[in-house]
Amino acid sequence: MTLDKRAMRDIYDRTIILRTPTYGIIKGYHELPYICVGDALESNTGSMRVQGRIHVSPQFLIKPKGYDSSYSDIFGDDDVDVAIAGRMFGFLGFPNRPVECSSEHLELSHLPDTIDEAISACLDDLERMEDITTGLILTPESKYYQISIERFIAEIIEDEFR
Repeated sequence: MTLDKRAMRDIYDRTIILRTPTYGIIKGYHELPYICVGDALESNTGSMRVQGRIHVSPQFLIKPKGYDSSYSDIFGDDDVDVAIAGRMFGFLGFPNRPVECSSEHLELSHLPDTIDEAISACLDDLERMEDITTGLILTPESKYYQISIERFIAEIIEDEFR
């Protein structure tokens, strides 16, 4: 199922950023660790947690559109596994901001906890570890959590460009 722009915008607007990094955001290249929590994907009970890191390029990256990398530029043309290529996803983009983003260390977990319990546990863990660099996001649609992560990035980028 694909989403139209209006449905994507609705998910984006309903995303709640519960915690933003308080350290490590500098003008230029930086890493944004995050935890995204939402409803369980396949059952009516429990919740889902996605944890990862986003790498954001310097704000003054200038690259002509004709020089964007294609799939074949990065992975080559030979022996392309269509099933693997189909699992790739990207962010919707920041048309008014000259940045590039990449995602690493992606970990998805299904939890027996309610969303409130999962959020509370995440906040407790972050406080216990004295982690001030990890953001916490509540997604309204777990299946499309990437849109909520984009909202998180956009909020950080907006603060940087002000």
